[in-house]
Amino acid sequence: MLTGAAALLVTVAVLLGGCVTISNVQMGSLQVAGSNHLITMTLKATTDAASPIRGVFAVRIPSAWDVNSISFSGALSGAATESAAMEAVYSTEWEATIGLGHNGHKDGYKWWVGYSPASTWTEGQESTVTIDIDTHARGGTYYLDFATGVAGEVTPEDPADTGMWQIGSAGDAPTGMRLDQLITLYCFTDVYPGISYYEAIQGMGAMGLIQGYPTGSGGYYEFRPSSLVLRAQYAKMIVGALGLAVVEGMPEPIHFSDLGVDITAPPGNLYPHEYVWVAYNNNIIKGYLDGTFKPYDPPIIRGHVVTMTVRALLNLHPDALQAVPAGFVQTWGNDLLPEHKANARIAEYNNLLAGLPLSTTAANGNASMPRGEVAQVLWNMMGLIAP
Repeated sequence: MLTGAAALLVTVAVLLGGCVTISNVQMGSLQVAGSNHLITMTLKATTDAASPIRGVFAVRIPSAWDVNSISFSGALSGAATESAAMEAVYSTEWEATIGLGHNGHKDGYKWWVGYSPASTWTEGQESTVTIDIDTHARGGTYYLDFATGVAGEVTPEDPADTGMWQIGSAGDAPTGMRLDQLITLYCFTDVYPGISYYEAIQGMGAMGLIQGYPTGSGGYYEFRPSSLVLRAQYAKMIVGALGLAVVEGMPEPIHFSDLGVDITAPPGNLYPHEYVWVAYNNNIIKGYLDGTFKPYDPPIIRGHVVTMTVRALLNLHPDALQAVPAGFVQTWGNDLLPEHKANARIAEYNNLLAGLPLSTTAANGNASMPRGEVAQVLWNMMGLIAP
């Protein structure tokens, strides 16, 4: 795979020209994000390593993903050993380097760096590297980075060798790296291009704002766009879409008699109480006159979704909404109670309802709102408040 004359003796020619080429990168794009997503590529040696040496391989992936394993076959064979020391170098020194073979820091990404078993190889020999990734169902469009280096046989993590760990990015024509490699994975097995509300569901799924339901094995999830949404679920969805902080142990601002006891174990179990309370504190929800919130029954209706969304914008992002002119003719929500009808008017004029089939299947404002429609409304809201 990666080459050098020896662990600590690398010629100037090797430093300038690189020691490996990366080719035949197979990203597995346009698949559903799962727990064992495989990326493969071919590494070809451009110099000899007459004595045992280790290949270093670095991959930069989204922070929400984790590497299950990296393995080599061919001239190098065996599993890579992860190195926190090498990862620290790539996330600092490598990212700070300017020029060919580097593309700087990327927010929302992290490095996995490891080294191969020790071996010798000759110019022209090839290895296949296989990266097994758990995406945790976090799909989206990303730009991954791959880089190579070499390390000593006996002390591969010697701090004196940090330059060698990054050798594949050196020189005027670095060959041991591939930067900004495009990959798109679908978040859910039942949501892909051509499906209604794809952009909204995929976008929010990629941001971790909506989750799906486990299906089968392999770490896959389905979103179920036609399923209904509970009021507690919507509180969580809109709080997340607005980026509001939710913390364990916050004081109860109001007691909803049907919300039940707040379960604090394990820590971080924030649903539904803390999400509901944050929504209440921000004047997004109010509850009912009898002291209930009805978190689980019945499912939330379209008129209530629209009202909660408009309330959120009026209270938190008033500049995002334009005043509705007197001559605007409202086409949706005329069947709602006065408060909800007024909010529907604001929503329609400000394109919060864009993308919904308002004159056909979404015409009834008092009917339950499916998950796909809810995602679309929240996506529209996020577009209004985006910087």
